[in-house]
Amino acid sequence: MDDLLEQDHFTSDVLFMLAIAGLGFMVDVYDLTLFGVVRIPSLNDLGVKGAELLSAGVVLLNWQMAGMALGGVLWGALGDKYGRRSILLGSILLYSIANVANAFVNSVDNYSVARFFAGVGLAGEVGAAMTIAAEVTPRKFRAYGTAGVAFFSTLGAVLASYSGQCMPWRMAYLTAGAVGFALLLARFSLKETTLFLKTKTASIKGGSLNILFSSRARCLRLLRCVLAAAPVWFAIAVLVSFGPEISAQGKQTTLTVASCIFFSSIGESFGEICSGVVSQLLHSRRRTMYSFLAAGAAFALLILNCPTDLYAPLCLPLLFSFGYWSVAITTTAEQFGTNIRATATSLVPNLVRASAIPVTCLFSALSQKIGARNAAIATGACCFILAIISIHCMEETAGKELDFIES
Repeated sequence: MDDLLEQDHFTSDVLFMLAIAGLGFMVDVYDLTLFGVVRIPSLNDLGVKGAELLSAGVVLLNWQMAGMALGGVLWGALGDKYGRRSILLGSILLYSIANVANAFVNSVDNYSVARFFAGVGLAGEVGAAMTIAAEVTPRKFRAYGTAGVAFFSTLGAVLASYSGQCMPWRMAYLTAGAVGFALLLARFSLKETTLFLKTKTASIKGGSLNILFSSRARCLRLLRCVLAAAPVWFAIAVLVSFGPEISAQGKQTTLTVASCIFFSSIGESFGEICSGVVSQLLHSRRRTMYSFLAAGAAFALLILNCPTDLYAPLCLPLLFSFGYWSVAITTTAEQFGTNIRATATSLVPNLVRASAIPVTCLFSALSQKIGARNAAIATGACCFILAIISIHCMEETAGKELDFIES
């Protein structure tokens, strides 16, 4: 295998690996978007109506996020021990089986179990995609490589929004499973990254959680990466997923989750691409995250005080602003050594997603006391404050050499 580390341009091997990684990002966004689109119709079909939709939706979302948190640990450790390729094969197999199971659920309890295992499978996709992109892209073009991988998320968002609205929800899940099995076949020809092969040749131990958590400094580094991106999932799990409840304020509304997700998915996808390009041009991950976070706060306040007919369209610029998600994951990959990079880069995005559990629980509890809109403001304020502090304390990693290990 050519030493991709010495390349100063995009070779055919690099482009192929980025494409395969990008398809993983597409599957990730496809599944999360699809679940949001079919949440209400699928729950209605299972007999959940009216006010119970919010609480049942939170339960399903939390089971899914719990699965992602567990999967982040599982796939990350496997990726550092056996290779990045192993994550992509194992995660897509479990994801595909779980999505087929989603199509046959007949109760909320069954649905929760299916979403949990879909979350476990899905957990490996983004972390593996960004680890591979960071390791194979020439250093001076790294942000372009990760932005290119994020571009595939646009396709996933559009396809899920379309299929979720045009197909019966059970058929949509079956289609997702079929696409996953097709991607599994394509991944068998994927090569391992050169950086991982170097650690394997040198008999360097990887995939150990002890290495990651044995140092207070590494633990704080990991926590900062999680909290820096927490507002992204506040926007998705609260402002988008429960847009109808927030906008209605106890009244009838024509706003649908599907319309919110359609606009937000497009906005987030292009935001991820643009944030990657901006971080490359500024040569700074931190300044990029600050800028997009500030825009996100402004649009969050705007959408919480807008007329109902503007809520869904405003989800596009709102999630565009939170597109710094891809930069947050990129800087995670850059902050950890090769022997625990996949573990950290798989764990962080899934812990960020798992943060939706306390965030939605806080939002749900406050909604009963102060109303959905005020609850969203209070919950969002907590997320933004923690993110600002975390980004301020982060290391600037733009252009950092990645050929190092942790001891």
